[in-house]
Amino acid sequence: MIKIKKIPAALMLLGLSAASLPSFSAELIQNGGFESNGADVYSINSWNTAEDGILGSVLVENDTVTDASGRNTVGAASGNYYGLLDSAAPSNQALYQTFSTGAVSSATLTFQMFVNNQSANGTQINASGLDYTTGGSFDSNQHVRVDLLSAGANVFSTNSADILQSLYLGGSNGNSVIGGDIANPYLSYSFNLSNTLAAGGSYTLRFSSVTNEGQMQLGIDNVSLSVTPVPEPDTYAMLLSGLGLMGFVARRRTKA
Repeated sequence: MIKIKKIPAALMLLGLSAASLPSFSAELIQNGGFESNGADVYSINSWNTAEDGILGSVLVENDTVTDASGRNTVGAASGNYYGLLDSAAPSNQALYQTFSTGAVSSATLTFQMFVNNQSANGTQINASGLDYTTGGSFDSNQHVRVDLLSAGANVFSTNSADILQSLYLGGSNGNSVIGGDIANPYLSYSFNLSNTLAAGGSYTLRFSSVTNEGQMQLGIDNVSLSVTPVPEPDTYAMLLSGLGLMGFVARRRTKA
């Protein structure tokens, strides 16, 4: 019978390629559940807001009746709080967060969102983008959009050069009713941003709305952007040198 000598695990590890070395995930969005703020907070930790036409309609909410428009919603998706864009009059709003990353091998964005369009005229997407005046003509413009922007872009820009990846463009994502109001449940969204973020850099995640046909509420919760960074060459070198040392110790033990 041929006896096969057991190869120490450390020596087996030395045969690993750089591609098979351990990878580590990182979270790029801060306060994605809006739980680090109290209710009715307009200065939102880790997030920025922008409004035009009406003020005080982008906030952290914990109630099921909105402050600005007095409309019914389903409240938070989890925890106590959620981000809310509550358009009560002709206006446009944005809730956004800018982040930076090095090169990544994978990136997945997830969030939960409801859109309640109270206008009987439904969704209206005008070529003027997020301009509630539609270039001064006040033609119908009533919709929501979610985008990944280049970090230096104007927060209300809809120029193709500024939008790296469009994630949502539309109106109500359902027709559920509570107390006579459109009050939809949250829907879960997931997007692969691996190619867009592959080289690394600075980016802005934007949730936005524009209304001039009636009230609309955009609720956001549990925003997460999980990435797997590409290790720097010196990180690989350290890992491989560590494995080499383990192999050397294993060989000495084998000979002893």
